[in-house]
Amino acid sequence: MDALKNFASKSFIEQVNLLQDVEKKKIYAAIPGLVDLCKKSDSFDQAALMAENTLRSLLLENEAQTVKGLMSDNMNLKKISLQVCCRKKYPSATSALLRLFSDLISEQPSELISGHPHYNEGFAILSALSLIQPPEALDIFRQYLEHSDSLIASLSIETIGHYKDVDSVDALCKIVADSEADDCYETCGLAVASAVDALAMINTDKAISFLASKIHHRNPIARRIIHDALTRLGPETIRFIAPFLSADNTDLKIMAVTLLGAIGDKKGADLIVDAVDKGIADHPNVRFAVYDALGQIFSMKGLVLLFDGLSEQDPSILIAVITSLNAQINPGVAKKLKEVIGKGDDHASRLINAVVASRALSLFESLYEDETIGNKMIDAIVKSNDQGLCGAFSKKLKSMAGKRAASDADKIKSISSGQLKKRILIVDDSKSMLAFYCSVASAMGISVITAENGQQALDILEQDKSFDLILTDLNMPVMTGIELTRKVRATSSVDKIPIVIVSTESERSQEQLAMKTGADDFIKKPFTADQLQDKIKRII
Repeated sequence: MDALKNFASKSFIEQVNLLQDVEKKKIYAAIPGLVDLCKKSDSFDQAALMAENTLRSLLLENEAQTVKGLMSDNMNLKKISLQVCCRKKYPSATSALLRLFSDLISEQPSELISGHPHYNEGFAILSALSLIQPPEALDIFRQYLEHSDSLIASLSIETIGHYKDVDSVDALCKIVADSEADDCYETCGLAVASAVDALAMINTDKAISFLASKIHHRNPIARRIIHDALTRLGPETIRFIAPFLSADNTDLKIMAVTLLGAIGDKKGADLIVDAVDKGIADHPNVRFAVYDALGQIFSMKGLVLLFDGLSEQDPSILIAVITSLNAQINPGVAKKLKEVIGKGDDHASRLINAVVASRALSLFESLYEDETIGNKMIDAIVKSNDQGLCGAFSKKLKSMAGKRAASDADKIKSISSGQLKKRILIVDDSKSMLAFYCSVASAMGISVITAENGQQALDILEQDKSFDLILTDLNMPVMTGIELTRKVRATSSVDKIPIVIVSTESERSQEQLAMKTGADDFIKKPFTADQLQDKIKRII
């Protein structure tokens, strides 16, 4: 206390030096004086602010004084002690925190909601307990899992996950399941997101089996969070996802295939191939998902199925096959493709166009060794009239030896699509779909910028706002098309750009949600290049 004697009468510089000295020498006897200095309510009082920082610094180095401060009648000391407990996670503070919370709730036992006089203190105590995670506090968090205040509920749910409390699995499953109700599915609240992550942390068969059953959750954001959780857990989730490969619901099959691709384990690829052999790929959207997923996992079974996919007629599906083969390029792949293209029939032309549209540079280099095939690919590149595509192949040719390659590189480089008047931002996590969209837009004389998720698209829009259309997939990692649309519509500088959401979703509710969010149109896969062009023309 004497260390701060006559503090108010000293100059500002003297006050600063004195407080620094108290902090440096760890003069804990000065705590009562610092508490008195902190009482001033004027947020512009520099001495009070410095005293608060000094007090906090002392408490960070003294667990006993912090715990003692929790039970102080002085609200400033109690507040700062709570902050320090959150930061340092002092186990010895458990009893004091439990007592504080018990005293607080006894005054208002029914609810602890925002706006209540004790809300901030109650939330701070819960936060400190959630970080310390003492066994004695588990029942408190169980009681608040379905609290009406979303912050308290989500904090409790998250903490239950850290406790790995198997007895709370049913309650967590109920939170996620209830969020699919007709009056709830349009939004994904904090509690739902926290419940998904908590179930993943608890990681019992029951918890993971439930998450797998919700891979086609009605809310796209909840769907993304569930997919992220299952992907993060890795191969151990495959056995829970696999049964949905044979589901009657096409959307569910697509989600299962997509997830197995994202997990990237050979066992998942083999399960996909076995499911295809049993007839699950009876829909073009499922076949696209299958070929797209197999490009993310090396598997001999998967490679054989990709070879079979070379007979696909649909341009977008063929692009998915070529993109995946390009990711697994080896002499056998190149030999097989040369053999099929060498037939010189109409399908050979489709394959060449797919190699070009997908910018399959590794396959291109192998195929280019055959002069006849190479010349056909160069002609297809020139006809694309796509500066970005021409630039990619020109660069590849320059890295290859030989006069023919150098000559073709110069030929392609000279291609110019002129000053394109229309520009589209295309957002999709599938490289195959991006390639298909780019080929369609280029044929229309439209310039394209691509992004692989909603967040990348937002980053682009921060720098470049001159787009005539945003064409976005619905289901994507990091940020979905729904989230992107909401953020675009809430940003005045880009809120007037038309948005078309694309999806495999067959449920009418997903289209309705997209339109309510602010999309101008919704297009379901599968669709032809002509149908997509018509959609774009009608809008821009």
